[in-house]
Amino acid sequence: MTTVYLVRHGRTPANEKGILAGRSKGVFLDDLGILQAETLAKTLENIEFKKIIVSPMERCQQTAKILNQFSKNPLKPNIDSGISECDYGDWSNKKLSTLRRKPLWKNVQERPSGVQFPNGEKMSDMLDRMKSTIFENASKLKDQDNMLVVSHGDPIRSFIADSLGIHLDNFQRITIDPCSLSIVRINQGNIQVVSVNNRVQVPTQTKKKKKFGSVLGGGAG
Repeated sequence: MTTVYLVRHGRTPANEKGILAGRSKGVFLDDLGILQAETLAKTLENIEFKKIIVSPMERCQQTAKILNQFSKNPLKPNIDSGISECDYGDWSNKKLSTLRRKPLWKNVQERPSGVQFPNGEKMSDMLDRMKSTIFENASKLKDQDNMLVVSHGDPIRSFIADSLGIHLDNFQRITIDPCSLSIVRINQGNIQVVSVNNRVQVPTQTKKKKKFGSVLGGGAG
């Protein structure tokens, strides 16, 4: 049985400003995001990972680097596009407050399994690649091995929903916060969800956060 630790990247300026970063380049962690990653790293420092796979996006690589620095057995992360952020196409780098006025928004919230973003990716394809990448990598590990996956809000929660037997149309019911930890166990193709959205405890921010309700990117990607 392989234990898979799924970590969403730490907070970014896009998360704070309510911008759907998507696959936009140059999106890095903000000060809180770095603190979140450092705090989570201390929680994971005694876990021996046999493999680390990371999204190509800079914010995920930065998060993985921090987690690795605190690890007692640092590994070279494998960059894997299979766990990358959803390709939101023309929606990328747009404000969520603007996107909510688009006719497609209702479908994204209520019937995401049938959604393809303008000049972007189908949400069902995002789930398929996320799922196949995790299972393929887990299948190469030995029994009792641990694997770390550093990815994004929508890919992680779609995978968790699928693992729980929840249809993609209902995956928005699951919350995956920045730098949260979710854990699953995989055994010969069977999966068991151990925990979901374990949030790191860092000093409370005094600045009020904007609320967007159920959103893409698990709270802006």
